[in-house]
Amino acid sequence: MRWSLRAVLGSLQLPVAGAGVALLAFVWRTAVTMPPPPPGSDGFAHGLAGFFLLVFGVAGFVLLAGGLLIPPGPGYGVEFTRNQRWLFAYALVSPALAVGGFLATVVASSALGGLGGLAGSAVSLVVLTAPLAVLVGVGWKGAQLAAARF
Repeated sequence: MRWSLRAVLGSLQLPVAGAGVALLAFVWRTAVTMPPPPPGSDGFAHGLAGFFLLVFGVAGFVLLAGGLLIPPGPGYGVEFTRNQRWLFAYALVSPALAVGGFLATVVASSALGGLGGLAGSAVSLVVLTAPLAVLVGVGWKGAQLAAARF
């Protein structure tokens, strides 16, 4: 039996997105249950653990957005519209935009003085709209399915 590339890649849509959701759930649970640093410590280990949780959270989010962006195979997977895929593509690219924006904010604040805060606000908007884009895309698809069913 011969497998096409589209069928093989399409079969990975939901497992990749599911791995991203599982990683995000693990990061969320770990961050919520992480104890505070002990009194008298400088908090370095706690801050380092928080940084790595952030890195793993971004990786889980990229897996989720990338998994939803994979086109489905024949007969399985979720068929998203072009506009919903644009939302997932934005969510996939936004972590790179946020890192680049953060570096640009550091340079701008040292070179221009007071405009660093404005640039930091713009970077935080990019970071905050990425999960919103995924939620809107998935909710949009859910609303389409509900409207078609009822």
